[in-house]
Amino acid sequence: MAICFLTSAFNNGFTPAFERVLKKYLPAETADASNFVFIASDFDDPHGNLHWAEEIRGKFGEIGVVFSGFHIVDHTVSPTQAEKYIRNAQIIWLSGGDTLRQIVSFEEYHLREQLMGFDGIIIGMSAGSINMADRVVLARNIYDNAPEMAIYQGLGLVQINIEPHLDPLNVEHLDDILEASVHAPIYGLFDDSFILDDGQHTTIYGPYCLYNLQNDAVSIG
Repeated sequence: MAICFLTSAFNNGFTPAFERVLKKYLPAETADASNFVFIASDFDDPHGNLHWAEEIRGKFGEIGVVFSGFHIVDHTVSPTQAEKYIRNAQIIWLSGGDTLRQIVSFEEYHLREQLMGFDGIIIGMSAGSINMADRVVLARNIYDNAPEMAIYQGLGLVQINIEPHLDPLNVEHLDDILEASVHAPIYGLFDDSFILDDGQHTTIYGPYCLYNLQNDAVSIG
């Protein structure tokens, strides 16, 4: 069973809390022998994907984690090759980007089936975190190519929904999140906050807001 991290963004490198929790599941002495797979959000942008993958690799390097293997999954590799990369990986990174476009590519490469049996660490960022849910409830967001609320099948890695980059000043989008939460509770994550789901427990690190219109509630953590 995968150890799942759901993140929003780390704009100034990984936080001490994220480093500490990650290394609990990836001891430093085994990190250098690990294979890392970066799964893109836009499979048709290989140059952009390389840029973002290298940026993420740099963040790992800053905390002393260097990988022996490093692969990018987008349209530059076949679904068969992607499956081989995933099978041999210890850490998988699900990129941020266009949430709806990403899930189309995930479906094209049958990633739900491949990742359901993965026994390692999976880290989602932003869109990647959203699409980790079994049943995704995506709030309307005109800045993320989501002109209306959407509900669809995600990767099935976790049973929770998140909304990344929570901005308390964006009142219109906060209303969109609240409206979507009638279908399922939604955890609004601020940047630098993250959620750990180890298959038995779900733990939230950092500030967040829980939207749950099913119970007429908004709670702050």
